[in-house]
Order: sequence, then structure tokens, then C-alpha cells
Amino acid sequence: MKIIRGKGNGQDYEYIRNEKIIIQDENGVLISEMAVAEAIEMTKKFYEGIAKGKTGDRAFNLDFAENVLEKFHTQSLSDERKQTADIRIVIHDPVTQYEPLLGFSIKSFIGSKPTLFNASKSSNLLFKISPTLDEETKLQVNALDTYGDRVKWLKENDYSLTFVKPDSKIFHATMELIDSRLPEIIGHLVLTSYLKKKNKITDLVQDLTTENPCNFAVETNPNFYDYKVKRFLTDAALGMKAGRIWNGTFNANGGYIIVKKDGDLVCYHIYNWNDFQEYLLKSTKIDYPDSKPTRCDFGRILDGVEIAEDNGSYIKLNFQIRFS
Repeated sequence: MKIIRGKGNGQDYEYIRNEKIIIQDENGVLISEMAVAEAIEMTKKFYEGIAKGKTGDRAFNLDFAENVLEKFHTQSLSDERKQTADIRIVIHDPVTQYEPLLGFSIKSFIGSKPTLFNASKSSNLLFKISPTLDEETKLQVNALDTYGDRVKWLKENDYSLTFVKPDSKIFHATMELIDSRLPEIIGHLVLTSYLKKKNKITDLVQDLTTENPCNFAVETNPNFYDYKVKRFLTDAALGMKAGRIWNGTFNANGGYIIVKKDGDLVCYHIYNWNDFQEYLLKSTKIDYPDSKPTRCDFGRILDGVEIAEDNGSYIKLNFQIRFS
């Protein structure tokens, strides 16, 4: 029915599409209006400009953007108020005749594939290495170029990795809030991805079910890991972040809007719950973030004393979840 956008001055503007695009303030006072055809032409220009943007660049110039944004009485493509939902929309439900204001998360495939769960130092996972490495071997392994090379060396030299805990107490508590066994499940899922060079979530869940590290009754019900990983993906999609305390309340309480590579839109509403969860499970993969100390700071062999753990050798591994 309409889009609600926050302004920098604390006001809301309403964007209503009827015969024209009508822009009004929260009190219903008309700000401006434009023909639908004109708005469509503007969106086409934006799509073409974004599609031609340099892949991997966080910012690029669109010469016409300032004039277009002025016509829409905004200074930003995103909502100017700081909130988790990317867009707030009043929708009309033809079944209930209800017209709620809902927040939606937007994921765009026009450029590089978007992330579902972002990595940070808070998403580091701690693993213990057995047997313990002596100091000379530790230095030798840490001198390898990448964390991938270090994990490969450990595997090829018959060292085993055992999940200990999430590095962040907040992330640990968040996962336990979703499911008490989730830290262990995600730890095994991430480790399997590193060791087996697999990244599709569906493949990794199948491996979890086969290996059954939590000793669930998978012979009776094979859906334990499938269900619990879906819960993690869904909460990540709708507001959960590794570095924030999570109370289980969905910020994007309307669902997901997917912008396809050709600019078409697909909407997954929350009330299509099963379809939404299945989409997330089948459309995501484990991705490996930047390991620099200024970013996620992981992938080096550590002594227990360095991280206030028991004696032994440890390594932190990190992950993010990206659409495939």
C-alpha cells in the first residue's frame, strides 16, 4: 500500500503508488507527486548504473543519482533512520483484510552475492589441536601464507581439531538461546567445511546427520540437524548478529525481499515460514572471511596461555554465510 521512510530530522515520509507516486509527510501533507512512468524510468537508470558498477568496489559514482534522490525527497537509497529492517512497507493482506506495517530485509544479487550472516571477531570459533605442537612446529605452521594452508598442514600431518566454544560470550549465549546444542552444531559444521573443502549448507547438514556428533536419535528422526541449522539461518536472516545480544525478536518482521540479478523482485513473507526456511537452507554456503587482525583475527596456532585456556595448542576459525 505504501512505503514508510525515515528522515534525518526524525520525521517519516510516506510513498504511495496510485495513479501517481504520491509523497506525503506523516500527517498526510502532500510533499510532491510524480508520474509512475517517470519513477519506473528512474529505477531503470539506477539498475543499469548499479549493474555496471565495478565488482568488489564498495562505492562508485552515478552522475544522475543526486537529481533523482532530490525528486524522491531523500538523500539516501536506504532508510535514513538507523534500524535493522531495510525497508518498512504497509501491505494489504487479502485474506484477513489487515494492513500491517512490516519491516523487510533486502538482499540484492545485482552485484556480488550477498551475505546472510556477516563475520566479525565475535564469530570466531575456538578449536583445540591434538597432539600439542612444540614451539618450533608452531612457528613453522604460523609462517605458512594463509589459514587454509595451516589447516591443510594440520590435517595432512594427522593432527585433530576438537571444538571448544565460540570465542565471544555474547555469540555463545545467542546460539544457546536459539538451541542449547547449537554452538556444538555450528562448530562441527564450520570445521567440516574447512577439512572437507565443502561449503554448501545442504551438503554440510547431510554430513552432520551422517556423523551425528551430538548423538541425536537420527535413526528415529533424521531431521535434527536440518531443523536446528534452519533455525540458525532464519534468526540470522531476521536480525540475529554475532556481536549483539539477541532476544529472539525479529527486526525484519515481514520477511525477505530478494533482488534478482536481472532486477526482478521475489518476496518471502514470514507467514510462508516453511518455504522461507527451505529457501535459506538450499540457497546458502559457508564463506571464509578476511583473517587480518584488524578484521576477524583468526587462523593462527595459539598456546593456551595466550587465550586463558588450559595448556595445549589452539586455533580460531571463522566463517560467514553467503547466498550461493
